[in-house]
Amino acid sequence: MNMSADKTNRDQNSPFITLTGRLVLRTFGKHSKSEHLGVFLVTDQGDYLIRPAGANPFMQNPLMPLAGKTIVATGCIEDYVFLAQTWKEEEA
Repeated sequence: MNMSADKTNRDQNSPFITLTGRLVLRTFGKHSKSEHLGVFLVTDQGDYLIRPAGANPFMQNPLMPLAGKTIVATGCIEDYVFLAQTWKEEEA
């Protein structure tokens, strides 16, 4: 049996959803070795650590410059992270 993560299985387990929320910067992993400034998507459904799908989690989050703005993002939730496939700033 092939145990590699293939896109088909991942999509079945993590369906794509669209969320609208405000990006805020908060400390993630407080008092742990992995403590860092994280980008969170604050929505009516809850708050999610967010990063672009495929982005290196150990590099600066490319969504950081959008902090304070409201975005519409489509992606999937894996563990506690919203992995955004697409996002755009919401028009006021």
